[in-house]
Amino acid sequence: MRGLGALAWRSIAVRRLRSFLTIVGIALGVAVLFASLAVNAGIDRSIARTVEDLVGKADLRVSAFQERGLTAESVSAIRNTLGVRVAAPIVEQRTYLRPPIDATNPVAAPVTVLGIDPAVDHDIHDLHLVAGAQLLRRDQPDAIITERLAAEDGYAIDSELTLQAAGEPEQFRVIGIAAGDGPLVGALGRTVILPIDAATRIFGLDGATRVDVRLAEGFTAADVESALATKLTAQPYVIAAPGDLAASLRASTSDFQATTALIAALALFVGSFLIFNTVSMTVAERIREVGLLRAAGATRRQVTSFVLAAAATLGVAGSLLGVVLGIVLANVMSGYLRTVGGVALNGPVLPRSAFLIAFLAGLGVAIAGALEPAWRAGRIPPVEALRLRAEPSRAQRARLRWLVVVFVAVGAVGVAVLPRGGNAAMVRALAVYGLLLVVTLLSPFFLAPLGRLAGLPFAAVLRFEERLARSAIVRDRSRTALTVGALTIGLAMVVAVGGVALNARRAAGAWLADVVPGDEVVTSIRPVALDEGDLEALAAVDGVARVTPVATFDLAYQGLRVDGAAIVGADFLADGRLRFIAGDRTAALTAIDAGGSAILPRSQAERLQLHVGDQMSLPTADGKTLDVRVAGIAERTIPGHAGETVLVGWNDARKLGVQGADFFGVRFAPGRADAVRPQLEQVARTLALEPTTFDRVQGAVSDALDRVFGLFDALAIVAVLVAALGIVNTLTMNVVERVREIGVLRATGMTRRQVGRMIVVEAGVLGLVGAVLGMLTGLAAAGLMIALAGDRLDLSIELPWVPIGVCLVLGVAVSMLAAWYPARLAGRMSIE
Repeated sequence: MRGLGALAWRSIAVRRLRSFLTIVGIALGVAVLFASLAVNAGIDRSIARTVEDLVGKADLRVSAFQERGLTAESVSAIRNTLGVRVAAPIVEQRTYLRPPIDATNPVAAPVTVLGIDPAVDHDIHDLHLVAGAQLLRRDQPDAIITERLAAEDGYAIDSELTLQAAGEPEQFRVIGIAAGDGPLVGALGRTVILPIDAATRIFGLDGATRVDVRLAEGFTAADVESALATKLTAQPYVIAAPGDLAASLRASTSDFQATTALIAALALFVGSFLIFNTVSMTVAERIREVGLLRAAGATRRQVTSFVLAAAATLGVAGSLLGVVLGIVLANVMSGYLRTVGGVALNGPVLPRSAFLIAFLAGLGVAIAGALEPAWRAGRIPPVEALRLRAEPSRAQRARLRWLVVVFVAVGAVGVAVLPRGGNAAMVRALAVYGLLLVVTLLSPFFLAPLGRLAGLPFAAVLRFEERLARSAIVRDRSRTALTVGALTIGLAMVVAVGGVALNARRAAGAWLADVVPGDEVVTSIRPVALDEGDLEALAAVDGVARVTPVATFDLAYQGLRVDGAAIVGADFLADGRLRFIAGDRTAALTAIDAGGSAILPRSQAERLQLHVGDQMSLPTADGKTLDVRVAGIAERTIPGHAGETVLVGWNDARKLGVQGADFFGVRFAPGRADAVRPQLEQVARTLALEPTTFDRVQGAVSDALDRVFGLFDALAIVAVLVAALGIVNTLTMNVVERVREIGVLRATGMTRRQVGRMIVVEAGVLGLVGAVLGMLTGLAAAGLMIALAGDRLDLSIELPWVPIGVCLVLGVAVSMLAAWYPARLAGRMSIE
């Protein structure tokens, strides 16, 4: 066996270019897999750190269901509940720092105020300081700020800062600086930590936003939840455990993790095609050597081991190189993304399991790819081998069986790296993976007709070379099908990712066009009561036709949390907003202003199984219930925290505890938008409101989508590059098998340049066939991903023309570039 191992190594060393290309192909697939594992591990670490920063040692979190927060009585009831060891009340609100007198901008970026009880908070939360001291008393005018806020606004220990309050602005002295961005997620590092009495005073509260609870020894979360159910009866509340928060964050990142796992599996799958063609080529070239080994007494098992040893050597080298490339790729991915699903990435994590899984996956795919050629090599009769001719009669069926086996093996790797708890994401990934396998298995049947069509552009210029190239393509359909299939998979993912990205952008644009009233949105960091005067001030700007207040909030329906929104139905009616799929639009919008009615989006109506005319009973702020009738169902409504919102009128919203508007939709008088907008924005900023044009919102959404989907495209192109290496091997193998034929063509007058052109045309036809199949398969995969994600497929949806164009150009260009070496090899063949 040692002799066979040395022979395998010598076989690799002799064919340096081919071996190098195969190693690079395996390495690229392993690199994507390793980077996926490392980035996903980084996401998991970031989620764990986020949960730890948010809840600390708390076992439960009791939050207010409504905007006014938990009352002081509710906080006291939680603290006195049996089984509660520590109850730490927390106030979290946003406001503005009062700018210095010489500031050019009257309104700086907002800050998040975190009010804590210094006497008990340290028993649950660890606040790490880089300078200064902790808060000690509830009634002291002291503050701790984050390191980022100190750096951005120029604060230091003993600096004075002034916060805008419900009454007069209040001044605080900075006594400590918290490390980094502080304990809050989503505050952009601009957090001010105050004693809770000061926080409740400046915001006009009498309790807390939430209470973090640490359980007494011997009590379970279920015990305390049951006890709270009997004590907290005056107002609705929500109980969450740290695991619930972690699950929510994981759910927000599961689509990203599933997509990277899918692309990694596909890159490995394409790499298996490359190793298959490489080993098949080696067996074909060394068939006489195989015959001599068999004639000299080598057994079938020894010959099979000889072939597998060569594949394993390539697999080891490719896996090691892939892990190194994967470390680089993981750091690039983390630095490029920065955040995923609202979770800040602090860089990749390199666990030992990632090294092991990536290495074994690369080695396993290399061996799996070589199994079928190794099995065939071991069963070549010595006499047949010495004639330099192999028996191809059952090769196609064997290769297809091999393809299914490798598909299952690589699919198992993909499932292993899919995110935990992401069942829906797993179904989407596996469905797309299965679709690509079916297309690859069926590709031999498409080769002849698509080859004829793909050859037409080349035939118009190089008719003789095109005819010879097309006949070479269909000579070994299974090998060509594997090559085209690998290219199809990579290009299909480019189109699929582009299609899903386009659908996401269209959905965001449709929300703005169909749902949000007016021409511009003015947002607030706090609920603005309708009687505060802000609404009238905005409406008083000359050229403003209408100002629509909108609030988003939480509803409870039959034990489920549902997003809600308060709107003015008459304004939506005048603006032409909301497309109804059930119920009368005019009657429904008029009814919600009158009260007692609601409008549901299609998604919530299907989720809650409600229809027009059904009743909904909603808990109100005073502990009673509000019955509303479903007056209509819209295609889509205003987006909320976790989905689309149930729309009610302002009369009902007040009963549900809504304190004010979160944003205003501003409609300009016809033809006056450009002239009025600067004046409106100036007034808005003096009211501590932030004006935002629809174009800016759409641009921000597009930028975020471009960042994520651009990364997916880059990873998919890696699979295309691996497929290109496979084309090099396939064309080289075709040249080696056609030595006699090329010699005859040269002897009958065909020039070296014509032979080279024939190989390039062959590659071009292969590339165009792969591009067409990739385009069609990618569109089908995009539709499948959108449908399984729960979105509606619109038959009038715009096709992703840019990804389709990239697919066609990339498929042909990459294939023809890959033909350079085989064409050069064919052109240099001697006639003799």
